[in-house]
Amino acid sequence: MLPLRKILIISSLYLLAFSAHTQVLTVSGYVKDALTESNIPLASVEIKRVKKEFINGGMVNKPVPYKVIIADSLGFFKIALPTNEYILEAASLGYLRKTKYIKLTSNQEIIIELSQKVNELEAVEVAVRKAESNVKSIEMSTIKINLQALKTTPIVFGEGDIIRSLTLQPGVTNVGEGAGGFSVRGGRVDQNLVLLDDAPLFNTSHLLGMFTSVNAEAIQNATLYKGGIPSRYGGRLSSLLLMNSKIGSQEKRTGLALGPISSNGLLERNFANKKGSVMLAGRAAYPNWIINQFPKRFNGSQAAFYDINGTVQYRLNTNNSVSATCYLSNDTFKFPEDTSYFWKSGIATLQWSNRLNERLSMQTKAILSDYQYGVKGLFENYEYKLESKILHREIKHEYIFEINTKNKLEWGGNVIFYKFSPGNRQPSSLKSAVNPYTLANEFGRESAVFVNYDWTISKRISLQVGIRYSSFQNLGGEVAQYKENEPISSENRINAINYARDEVNANFSGFEPRALVKFELSDRQSIKMSYNRTRQYLHLITNTTAISPVDYWKLSNRFAPPQQANLYSIGYYQNLNENTYITNFEGFYKQMSNLVEYKDGASLLLNPNLETELLPAKGYAYGGEASIQKNKGKLTGFINYTYSRSLIATTSPFEGEQINQGKFYPSIFDKPHNLTVSGQWNWSSGWSVSSNFLYQTGRPLTFPDGQYTLNDVLIFNYQARYGGRLPDYHRLDLSFSYNSKKNQQQKKYSIVNISFYNVYARRNPYSIFYRQFFGFPKAYRLSVLGTVIPSITFTKYW
Repeated sequence: MLPLRKILIISSLYLLAFSAHTQVLTVSGYVKDALTESNIPLASVEIKRVKKEFINGGMVNKPVPYKVIIADSLGFFKIALPTNEYILEAASLGYLRKTKYIKLTSNQEIIIELSQKVNELEAVEVAVRKAESNVKSIEMSTIKINLQALKTTPIVFGEGDIIRSLTLQPGVTNVGEGAGGFSVRGGRVDQNLVLLDDAPLFNTSHLLGMFTSVNAEAIQNATLYKGGIPSRYGGRLSSLLLMNSKIGSQEKRTGLALGPISSNGLLERNFANKKGSVMLAGRAAYPNWIINQFPKRFNGSQAAFYDINGTVQYRLNTNNSVSATCYLSNDTFKFPEDTSYFWKSGIATLQWSNRLNERLSMQTKAILSDYQYGVKGLFENYEYKLESKILHREIKHEYIFEINTKNKLEWGGNVIFYKFSPGNRQPSSLKSAVNPYTLANEFGRESAVFVNYDWTISKRISLQVGIRYSSFQNLGGEVAQYKENEPISSENRINAINYARDEVNANFSGFEPRALVKFELSDRQSIKMSYNRTRQYLHLITNTTAISPVDYWKLSNRFAPPQQANLYSIGYYQNLNENTYITNFEGFYKQMSNLVEYKDGASLLLNPNLETELLPAKGYAYGGEASIQKNKGKLTGFINYTYSRSLIATTSPFEGEQINQGKFYPSIFDKPHNLTVSGQWNWSSGWSVSSNFLYQTGRPLTFPDGQYTLNDVLIFNYQARYGGRLPDYHRLDLSFSYNSKKNQQQKKYSIVNISFYNVYARRNPYSIFYRQFFGFPKAYRLSVLGTVIPSITFTKYW
């Protein structure tokens, strides 16, 4: 028998050796785009432990699933692991999965580069995503934009456009050609929350709707939620469009694109031994040389815009990083008459990301959005400037807790401070006869808290539930009082109450539950259902067809309470022929209340008693969406079809204020049929040909139902609002593209795109208006882009 002393010594040496063998070490790193070297936010990293096994007389490495972690918003991940051999498999929507083997004997920092899926639908502006995610992902009613594909699709004026790409998708449309904003499932343009790095954009258009206000070259990813909106977001009724700026590359990268109306440039660099990166993108337009080619009646028209995007990010250490983003834009537009329009935006976001441990991470953001817009009068002796402003200041704080591979918990909150300047008119020359006039500023405070829980119940069933509680206080100002049980009108105003600057004059709050469930019927088919309740505390005040610089936003108050909506969605998803064909069918029903409508002949501009021109309304929308995509082979493309209705009705108790006798009538976005067919044929030589065909039911229009003469002047009578429709809309686009890139690792390449917009020169009417012609009424059609528009764009990267 060994002496006790020797046994203790041998045991101690064995324990020391075992302890050294099972030492816990750290693996950290970034998931990056192999082409752009930019970080991929929220990528998943699955960790598999390598287990040695004897099979058929030989030793083999068998990967055993160990843990799944999610990279943060900067693509960074970190985890503590025992010493062993591991396989790390990184994945993200739109990228090929990639594995990396490591033998963990010391702390390691690694880079995993993912290549974009080049065989998936690059002809169209649809999301490039892992094919089976259509079935297996819990997301539904979601569109992810393929930003690279924008350069090779049919484009107008040589500019790949994010919002125009969305209008090719089911459930998304707009008022008409050249109109700003977009509608989702029958909602209004102000019911879409458009965020750039979590900062809101109040105007999404350049050149009165011809371009999206954000340069696609500066955007890392863009996602539209038509339903299943995450509970961390609120404030709008219909949809959420998230756009995240590129956060810079770890290598030098430069891009330049030249087009017939606009050009843009991109610059990406790193600094501090690649701990930091910077991105700068700019775009400018010069359309006046084309405007000068228009007929003489357009003489005097002018237009211009520019926008600038910038980001800086710096990794303080393996657990902490900071980033800052900014955006500036400016638009001017002048019609032949003596009036010009302007609008400009300024956005800044400062973010601190902190990974507290391998499961818990935290983000804090400070957000600023400043929007100014208005009109300049240039008529001699009546020169003036009318300006409105919106100031949005926000603090947001959020946590993500990865409980395990099947459970994730998120929670946080935010507070927003608003300052609205609805109108300030000032003479702009000493000789001007225009009197100065200013509406009182409006102040408000919006706050919210949320919690969201993701639960993978089984291999086939997943659940996402969340709840958001939001509140809003209208602060200070003068609140008018009117006679009870009488219409709200100037004649019935009896008094007014003045509130101090920080005193609450109106208070609103409520819960906003969200739920989404997925049932996989098999590996190739699933059913998903979702429910969203949303509340909106801001209103866009306009009685024009599309967004214009004379519209303005208004905070909810006693006379215009928050809009509310309940959205129910159900979808069936199936992939066929080894994911060659991706299909989905969705149905939805949306109830809306506290909508804002306007009295006939309402006077909205610089009206201090605006509530006297407003009417309460309710609405509902319903429909079905079908999509079939082919994403493999030389010929790729999709067919999207939507049938939907959008109806509203005024709810005023006074018969004289009711529109169309209080009955439901079509909203301006009621377009029952919407069809898009898109395809791309890829040639092996780098050339491809793409085409889009669109068909839409004409939008509702108010036609005169009578006429009379007053003092020898013919006057048209309009009684039934939106009782008619424009002719149906249809258009064919075609493009030829050449891409010199031969593989994903090639850094220097160029893209040439030759496009023909509206190939058969269809004169799609934007509107129909009536004028007196030799004592008789005559109808006129207005077409914005009523001819074929060719363009050529050259893009170079190096």
